[in-house]
Amino acid sequence: MAAQLYTAEQVLAIAADAYARGRYDRDLNELHGTWTQMAEPVATREERVDARLAEMEQHARAQAQREGRPYRIHPGGPVDWETGAPTTTEVDR
Repeated sequence: MAAQLYTAEQVLAIAADAYARGRYDRDLNELHGTWTQMAEPVATREERVDARLAEMEQHARAQAQREGRPYRIHPGGPVDWETGAPTTTEVDR
């Protein structure tokens, strides 16, 4: 069986068709990916903040356990720089 020979124009046409098909497939895959991504539920800002606060509390509990002290929720307000203990202000006294 004899090998088929292609002209330069035929090779160029085959290459151009393959390139166009590759771009089409890439764009179609990207479009499907966008649709899939948009179908997923998106967390609201409040949900993201709540998740981050829960993560920080978990780390604080683990730190307290490593240091052998009880975990206490900070009541807010100023703290002593050296000890981290809450300090009282003139208004509190």
